[in-house]
Amino acid sequence: MCLIYVFGVLAITSGVFSQDTTTLLPKIRDLFVAVGSSVKIPCTDGEEKGVEWRFNSSVLVSSPVLSIQNSSLKDQGIYTCHQPNGDLIQTVSLHLGYPPSPPDVHCWSPSYPKRAICSWTLSQDPILPTHYVATYRSVSESLSSARQCQKWGEQDTQCALEELEIFASEPTLVNITAINALGSTTRIWPIIFEQIVKPDPPVNVSVMVMPGRKLSVQWGPPPTWPDPVNFLLKYTVKFHWGKPETARTLSPYESNKRVLSGLVAGRTYYIQISAKDSLDDGQSSDWSAPINATIPIN
Repeated sequence: MCLIYVFGVLAITSGVFSQDTTTLLPKIRDLFVAVGSSVKIPCTDGEEKGVEWRFNSSVLVSSPVLSIQNSSLKDQGIYTCHQPNGDLIQTVSLHLGYPPSPPDVHCWSPSYPKRAICSWTLSQDPILPTHYVATYRSVSESLSSARQCQKWGEQDTQCALEELEIFASEPTLVNITAINALGSTTRIWPIIFEQIVKPDPPVNVSVMVMPGRKLSVQWGPPPTWPDPVNFLLKYTVKFHWGKPETARTLSPYESNKRVLSGLVAGRTYYIQISAKDSLDDGQSSDWSAPINATIPIN
């Protein structure tokens, strides 16, 4: 059930929110309405006959009360109420949209054990400006002890969780609340730090042709992995010669180099590397961008 908000002289039905945008007369009011809702807007000082409502400057109806049934996006715009002599009484800017849907949350840790990152999306575009409050806490902690999830990057739908406990005996609860003029909704998402580990792809992948139809491949750990000495990564090498169905993978190992042997002269091989926590926690990284090398015929 939608809350009803009333400001000044506006009479507003379910699914509607209004606010002044200026203190100067005549006042301009922003009116937020859920698509499909009905709204009635009385005109200030509009008891006399001949009061007229206009929509985007076109005459709409002669009535002291503007009634919009089953509103749709085409009803969005500027409504003005006028006295019989044409003088402006008030202006209403009507905005149509939806209350936010529960956020779909996804969390992963490319920087274990330093931080995790959570991102979220809404299943339906609310159209109206929407902002988010993101917090996290352990299951056993009180709501008042929840920490703010810090904005990560330039997106408003991504944040970083710092100083999570490793090998914790209970989950961490991530709380994402979406808020706009028509309402709010919350998703509580439990995570286990070790289960969401996912390194970024390895970097600086290089390949060198060697005698005997071999390729020497080297790479570096992802720079976002903060401590590759104490928190080791293991790597998987994937290579193919032009057709994805010919791809082969070599079992994970902790070295950052590998020699590919038994290759065919004249073929061009495409090589990619992925990384995973050495204790097998979480998921493997995405594959690195492919690099290629051709085995000479002679």
